[in-house]
Amino acid sequence: MPKELEYALQIFNYFFTAVFILESAMKMVALGCRRYFQDRWNQLDVFIVILSVVGIVLEEMKNDIIPINPTIIRVMRVLRIARVLKLLKMAKGIRALLDTVMQALPQVGNLGLLFFLLFFIFAALGVELFGRLECDDDHLCQGLGEHAHFKHFGMAFLTLFRVATGD
Repeated sequence: MPKELEYALQIFNYFFTAVFILESAMKMVALGCRRYFQDRWNQLDVFIVILSVVGIVLEEMKNDIIPINPTIIRVMRVLRIARVLKLLKMAKGIRALLDTVMQALPQVGNLGLLFFLLFFIFAALGVELFGRLECDDDHLCQGLGEHAHFKHFGMAFLTLFRVATGD
């Protein structure tokens, strides 16, 4: 990674950590400590702030004395994305849409299994019918080659998937 990009990411990390600290402090002052910590979302915010601060401190120390790898703390920054989920409790339309998606997931799984069964059947049929197909200058096989053929089941399955997805 270029040094300039690494420096920019570090500055953005400091900026967003400062914004999260400021937001948590302002909410804590406005609500009071007791009411602030009663909400689970606020507890998640404080946890993210603490992880961010600990990550910055560990990155700046860069000692071999500390047994914790700072990379683990950096991975925990992904929890910042969970803050977006806070918006779902306010947006009724998005929540209704996500509820509908969650109810449709079992049917999507059934449809996926049906497609898998069809690909399985047609891949076996393709190996049986086209597995010994010779492609050379005399017999051109349009579209078939090193990465798309029916010589064995795995490649036949991938070839059918490529055809189905239009790759």
